[in-house]
Amino acid sequence: MGVIFSKGYLPELPVGSLIKLGIIGLENAGKTTLLHKFIDSSYRKSIDSVLISMGVSIESIVYKGWDMFIGDLLYPEYIRKTYKPYLMGCDVVIFVVDSTDYANITAAKEQLDLLLVEDCISSSVFLVLANKQDQKKKMEPIQIENYLELYRLNIPWKCIATSFDTDFGIDESIKWILENTTKRTLYQ
Repeated sequence: MGVIFSKGYLPELPVGSLIKLGIIGLENAGKTTLLHKFIDSSYRKSIDSVLISMGVSIESIVYKGWDMFIGDLLYPEYIRKTYKPYLMGCDVVIFVVDSTDYANITAAKEQLDLLLVEDCISSSVFLVLANKQDQKKKMEPIQIENYLELYRLNIPWKCIATSFDTDFGIDESIKWILENTTKRTLYQ
């Protein structure tokens, strides 16, 4: 999971609108840290009780018009049986990659390939966050883009350099999401 230093970066969406957001990635990539950066500390208590990152239980968290879930891509059956319905309904899928974990970049590509084979992200925009860019031995975002072969995606995508420990890239990520996502209108 990650260190929690929450500032609540997600902006309030207009009343009656919603963006469905899925945060996925391999273990220890920084998914939970990102979620806690997005949500301010006053709201954190309520999500700690429902957030199950490892395993197959998923809870949705609604915050300021953002409907979010978070999941570890540990095993292919998680994608097929559990995450697929959530991902297919997402407006944005964030794939967090630990840019210092050279050993697991192949596993990240395999999971992305499975997402494509299972047609989980075809109706979303896809944002890869190359986390831990503050470290010396890291892959640059362009290297991650090329290795994951993001150019083959037929949906809007981007790979952004981030460091959740220093908040680097978080504002840019939110800006990109808002520029590339249509907010759903909720009927009341």
